[in-house]
Amino acid sequence: MNEQMETAADEQRYEQKMWQMDNEQYIRQMKEAAALLEQGDGAAAIPILERLAELYPDRVDIALNLGGAYILSKRWKDAVELLEIGSQMDPGNAAVWCNLAAAYLGTLQISTRDKQDRAIAAYRRTLELNPYYPNAHYNLGLIYEDRGEWDRARDMFRKALQVNPSDRDARVLLAKAESLLAQPPAGIDPLAN
Repeated sequence: MNEQMETAADEQRYEQKMWQMDNEQYIRQMKEAAALLEQGDGAAAIPILERLAELYPDRVDIALNLGGAYILSKRWKDAVELLEIGSQMDPGNAAVWCNLAAAYLGTLQISTRDKQDRAIAAYRRTLELNPYYPNAHYNLGLIYEDRGEWDRARDMFRKALQVNPSDRDARVLLAKAESLLAQPPAGIDPLAN
């Protein structure tokens, strides 16, 4: 009986040690991938994160980082597929929604109206979850600017500056939107009564 207890305890210690080794390896690889993402090297982070995603398919943090790596590598479709799953796994995660918005949008200059609409909805969801989420207002402002919806762009750039008062780009674009909105519509003489 005593020998069985020792065997069970040994098995438990072994499983705990294996879990700890796996967890340490997971943390090390996530840190490595995060460092690559911070450097803007999504392509180098992808193999690490794809391996982790195979081992831990239910980890939202892996989906979020791998989605970000796909975005950096302009693999929009892969990012959308992964981040949509992530948004279902953790619908209250503002970071997942913000990355999903970026994936929907792709490159603003060539995005379609449908892609912009999907991005707008995802950015709005981001802001419902966290009204101060970095860059969400600014990115919405860019979409509205691209559409020529200057009143909405102005409002988003104002909110972006409330979140980050030192955002020079938001300040410049806010001034542009305000200037355009202050001009009379084409074909109307401001001096005529």
